[in-house]
Amino acid sequence: MNERIRNLHENRIFSLLVWLIAIFAAIVMLPNTSTLVQEYGQPQLANNSQPMVASAIQSKWGRNVSNTYNVTAVFNNPSGKLTSKQLAAVDKTMERLAGKESTYGIKDVRTMETNPTAKDQFLSKDGSTEIVKLAVSKNQGSMNLIAKQLDSQIVTTGLNTYVTSPEIINSAASEKISSATTIATVIVFILSLLIIGIVFKSLIAPVISTLSLLMMYAVSLSLINNLASRTSFPYSEYTPLLILLLTVVYGLIGHFYLYRGFKSQLVAGVDRQAAVKNSIRSIRTYMVATGLTLAVIFGGFYLFKFSTLRAMSGLAIVALVTMIGVITISPIFLSLLGDRFFWPAVDGQAKEYGAWNKLAKFGLWQPAIAIVVVAYFVGMFAYSFRDNLNFSAIDTLSTTQNAVAGNKVVAAHFGAGETTPVTIYLQSKDRLDNERALLQIDNLTTKLQTMNGVSSVTSLTQPNGEPISEYYVTNQLNNLNLQLKGATDQLTTIKSDLNSDRSELNAVKLQKEADKISKLASKTSQLSSDTDTVHNQVTQIAGRASVTQRSNASKLVRRYQRLLSLINTQLQTVASNMEVLSSEVSSSQSSAESTQSTVSSYASQLKVIQTSLKKSTTSLTGLISSYTNIYNYLSALQASDAAKVYYITPEQLTSSAFQQSLSTNSSADYKSTAITVYLKQSANSHDTSKTVAHLQSEVNTQLQGTALKNAKVAFTGQPVVQSTIKQSFHHYIGWIAVLVAGIMFIVLAALSRSVLQPLYWLLTYGISVIASFQIGELINRFISGNADFNWQVPLIVMVPVITFGVTQLVELSLDYRHNEAPLLDWLLPGITASGQSFRHRLFGIIVVCLGLLAVNFAPLTQAGLIIIAAVIVFNIVLPIIAAAVGKLTVTLPQHTRKHKETTDKD
Repeated sequence: MNERIRNLHENRIFSLLVWLIAIFAAIVMLPNTSTLVQEYGQPQLANNSQPMVASAIQSKWGRNVSNTYNVTAVFNNPSGKLTSKQLAAVDKTMERLAGKESTYGIKDVRTMETNPTAKDQFLSKDGSTEIVKLAVSKNQGSMNLIAKQLDSQIVTTGLNTYVTSPEIINSAASEKISSATTIATVIVFILSLLIIGIVFKSLIAPVISTLSLLMMYAVSLSLINNLASRTSFPYSEYTPLLILLLTVVYGLIGHFYLYRGFKSQLVAGVDRQAAVKNSIRSIRTYMVATGLTLAVIFGGFYLFKFSTLRAMSGLAIVALVTMIGVITISPIFLSLLGDRFFWPAVDGQAKEYGAWNKLAKFGLWQPAIAIVVVAYFVGMFAYSFRDNLNFSAIDTLSTTQNAVAGNKVVAAHFGAGETTPVTIYLQSKDRLDNERALLQIDNLTTKLQTMNGVSSVTSLTQPNGEPISEYYVTNQLNNLNLQLKGATDQLTTIKSDLNSDRSELNAVKLQKEADKISKLASKTSQLSSDTDTVHNQVTQIAGRASVTQRSNASKLVRRYQRLLSLINTQLQTVASNMEVLSSEVSSSQSSAESTQSTVSSYASQLKVIQTSLKKSTTSLTGLISSYTNIYNYLSALQASDAAKVYYITPEQLTSSAFQQSLSTNSSADYKSTAITVYLKQSANSHDTSKTVAHLQSEVNTQLQGTALKNAKVAFTGQPVVQSTIKQSFHHYIGWIAVLVAGIMFIVLAALSRSVLQPLYWLLTYGISVIASFQIGELINRFISGNADFNWQVPLIVMVPVITFGVTQLVELSLDYRHNEAPLLDWLLPGITASGQSFRHRLFGIIVVCLGLLAVNFAPLTQAGLIIIAAVIVFNIVLPIIAAAVGKLTVTLPQHTRKHKETTDKD
């Protein structure tokens, strides 16, 4: 029994059983990768980031649109302006869709029919395109499902129809990435099969290698997918691809060293069991050193508080699984097959290759010249490197994709920023449906409309992006002026009537004039009240006039308030006199008819009445003059900046038009409102992030010292999301370089027991990588005409480049450590020995990158070009710099010491 167990152990059957159990469990428990990419692949922003704060406000919005996606349905007539028949067809389509709101999770529909004050938002200026804005429940399903459902429902005869939104485009991009990853996986594994087959000229070795890589990949993918689905472990769109690249690149390098060592043992006549043990022993230190280094580097990404970067920390698991897999899976088959493993290859020693030998000789020949040459050619590319990263998902998709095509149609007919507006949420502790808060919202809206890069702004006070004249003091002053003009004309008429009545009094006419003056007195009371309103508005003018101007305007208004009060009192006095006069005339007439004895009394009384009338006429003359002065002043005030102030009356607050704006642009409790800013440029423009930053600064500045100074402000929208991602990525990219360089330097210094040499190698590595980005950009521009890279391209590039750098520099460090000869004696043979694997390593990396290029997906193509450039440049520059700098570190101190000794002798 013990003998059988020993035989099973020697033949590594237990290792095979363990891996079979692992692969079975991995396959059975593997969550759906495409679903994970859709659900968790998008960058997860921090809870305190602006888009997340805005999302929290919107989730409590109420009005049946909380927790919804904003989707745009596009109806376009490619032949020109939409006809009345086509417009009616669009309305009919939307009526049909409205009948299925519950089926498709539609919570709100906004059209130009339901929002007449905002018609320009729904119908393009050329009249060829109409859009309808839908709010769709997030519980309806994935964005791809929502898009497919709505696409089929909005089809309208004679029109091109599209359904688009940033979320749909992002979801389509995730689906495209998932599909591209699947294709890349198949191609890369096929190419890995060919690589081992070509290198070892064998039919069995590549099959075993590829089978091993598939097992490592499946186990790694299952572990990370389960972490993401069962815990809060971060996940990104490219996680499956990064797992693939690390597994294949690192696994191929490990298999190459293992198979090469096993073959050399067999050629030397060693027993197959011993050959397996010896080959494992020969690479154990190397695999452990590289595996742990890669695990620490990628594990360190968990320190970065950005989900896409943190998701790369899962690659630490991949590095460990691959490290273990290389030294445990293939040896099972090596032990079983022996020399048949390389069938039908012919036994023999591997050929030596002298590429690094020649490059090292050049560095040793003239170190200074070699360094200058490398610095000129490679350093030039590194120095000219520019950040051309694009943070938009739309560029990764084909223009034939429905959502992308719809986006481009809207951009062409409404403006580049129409489909990706910036939404600014204001949340206050108090209600916002009052004159004081609305004034500040309108001031902010008007201010944002004047900013560079802003096309239009819609808000609660300007739902169509244009001021509503009825809600401004200048318009209200115009009504006051009309009233004043009418009052002045009436007073002039009354004055003329009184003059004519002084000689011939008529009781009936006097009563009518008394009634007129009473009405005038009431109007002056209303004028006084309206002037109070004007005064309040003038004193609240912010940013439209200087402090001195506001003070002078307020003084003038108060002065005319006092004058109106005086005039009101005079008119009331005149009205009272007229009443008395009318009564006295009537009484006198009655007395005259009843008795002749009262004639003298009547004449005396008439004289008193005429005197009173004369005084009243004089008062009216003064009133007319005063009213004329008030009219002239208010006319001048109406034309000034002081009158360009938002003021909505209580009657206007309850109007149907304003209530529609409230329903659209405010929350159910009226304590939150949304301001929508449409930019002139699309979200993927390089200038958009600057515009967003300017918007944020301007809003904070504008609200200071106002009634909304304590309101919570949050920004969202695709430009804000992309700007947030850009800031996070740029914030951490420098720390990524520090992390990678720091860990690699510590490992290389520990392995080589040197400080200067690993430092030089690492600098060479860094310069080569930076230069490769510029070279890749030039090649990409030549091929596609586009110099921009998707922002995740550097992350894709990192995995094979870091893996390649670690495996190559660790090998050089180990060789340097085991060398007992002086540095100058080691440089040429040591570098030459490390370069023996250069051809195969380079061949393997380039073939894997060709697999990325074969997918014909822009980010993978860009990444492949950069990786190829980095590997080639690094393998040309490293032997030159390592030899040149190594020689200088010895010769320069010797030259300095000899020069000093000569000087001392002299």
